[in-house]
Amino acid sequence: MPYVFIWFITAFLLIWTGIAVFAAIRPYYFWKVTQGWKAVKEPPRAYFIFSRIIAVLFSVIGIYLLTVGYWSRLF
Repeated sequence: MPYVFIWFITAFLLIWTGIAVFAAIRPYYFWKVTQGWKAVKEPPRAYFIFSRIIAVLFSVIGIYLLTVGYWSRLF
């Protein structure tokens, strides 16, 4: 597999995981930056709880894909 492709996938997964971790830690600020500029009012608290759960799920997937890729190259 070409090294450029491996670097592209690794960079994509790092960005994905970083954004997901940020959204899991600060769901209100993430909403404010991505959706708040077009909203008339703030969503209910349940929206932020569900958003945090989904962000944690995406960050776990990103971390898993990053570690599986590196561990598979070692063995």
